[in-house]
Amino acid sequence: MTKMSAPSDLRTQLRSLSISKEQRPTQSPRVVKVQNGRRASLTWWVTGLLVVGIAIAVYLSRGQIEKYTPIQMTSAPEIKLAPVTVRQPSDLPPLLTATGKIVSDHQVQVATKVSGQIVELLFEQGDRVKKGQVLARIEDILYRARRDQAAGELERAKATYAFQQINYERMSRLHETQNAPDIEWADVIRQRDEAKAAVEAAKAALDWAEKALFDCEVLAPIAGVILTRNVEVGDFVAAEGGRGMQANAEFGNIADMNTLRVEVDISELDINRIRKDLPCTVIPDAYKDRRYKGHVMWLDPGANYSKATVQVKVRIENPDEYLRVEGSAQVIFHSELPPTASAGSAPTIWVPSAACLLDADGQTGKVFVASGGHLRKIQIAIGKRTSSEIEARSGLVAGQVVAVENVDHLVDGQRVKGGPVSAQ
Repeated sequence: MTKMSAPSDLRTQLRSLSISKEQRPTQSPRVVKVQNGRRASLTWWVTGLLVVGIAIAVYLSRGQIEKYTPIQMTSAPEIKLAPVTVRQPSDLPPLLTATGKIVSDHQVQVATKVSGQIVELLFEQGDRVKKGQVLARIEDILYRARRDQAAGELERAKATYAFQQINYERMSRLHETQNAPDIEWADVIRQRDEAKAAVEAAKAALDWAEKALFDCEVLAPIAGVILTRNVEVGDFVAAEGGRGMQANAEFGNIADMNTLRVEVDISELDINRIRKDLPCTVIPDAYKDRRYKGHVMWLDPGANYSKATVQVKVRIENPDEYLRVEGSAQVIFHSELPPTASAGSAPTIWVPSAACLLDADGQTGKVFVASGGHLRKIQIAIGKRTSSEIEARSGLVAGQVVAVENVDHLVDGQRVKGGPVSAQ
């Protein structure tokens, strides 16, 4: 019994050592409020410092984030690359390429000068003709009769004039001896002058009739090729613009094929790159395998406002039978060699236009060169420019490879997908 009561006595003694809630010291409400305020203020300061630290860390590591973001993006597109091009001055790229229409300097409409029915046609579309060659004949029965009539009138007028001349000489002798009155002498002079005028009028009428008869044969006004033929044997043609339902003055068109040009429309933004006598190459659409030398012969002083273009005329220097008037042709405008250029001149570097980010002055730009699996931004000086390429006068060397797509979204140090790339 004594052993079992010992623990109970121990618990009783321990309880006696505890302090009741009523006897515990209490804090003042003001002290508690101050301590809570300090904790809240300390929490806000710690939170603010953490936010500032995170912002500074993000700013300092921004370049590294941009640098390695393409690696983390599994859906990023591949960067298209292309090697720079090295050319000799004698192998410069085209300055500009445009398409235009082949036109003849001399294109003439063949028309009749007399009215009548066509009885013979001596040409077909596409024929080459010489100047003065007979193309057609018009019925000449009436015109021949008029010519003969005019010839008869001239003979009668000559006979009358011959009689009046003899009469004039007779009256002249009588008037000198005062055997003829003045009135008769004046009348003889009048009759002689009228007979002489009648001869001149008859000659003019005969000339007109002979010309009309001659014009019954329609002749080629120039040498060239027949482009069109608008009449058939039996058609009635009217002269001097007389056109009815069944009358037509136009036989067809002839074009001189020895003086051909190409008329092309150039954008106003590119016209400053074109000048007179600039060398060109003409490629007709009908014969893509043929090349013709040419040069700029004319730049129109006016422009087409609605299309914002200026027309340029290019002379074809060596035309032949393969060219087609009113056909289409491609014109390649070539860059001219500088006066000091020669076969031994230093080569030049060219990059695609899409690979260069032009600066505001247009004289410099930036390209991204692939090196060691990353892109490196390079500043270049710009020389000549074509429709598809730009000459890099400095900043690049042969063997380098540049990015040619979406260059405005690339950054210096960006990794090239697939590792380093070298020129092919």
